Amino acid sequence: MSKLSEFRAAERQLADQLAQLENLKQDAGLKEEIAFNDELKALIKEYGFSAKQVLQIIESQPR
Repeated sequence: MSKLSEFRAAERQLADQLAQLENLKQDAGLKEEIAFNDELKALIKEYGFSAKQVLQIIESQPR
């Protein structure tokens, strides 16, 4: 494959990936997950817990 062909193929792949990224950015479920993640990190920092400690607390709760 020539360098130009490689370059054009890489351009197409990048364009496809950028389109996929834009679609993900608009996904409501992803936005909710990001918000939850950000809020959880803020709470962990506020209360001085580690992620491991939070998981231990969650796992110790009866289901």
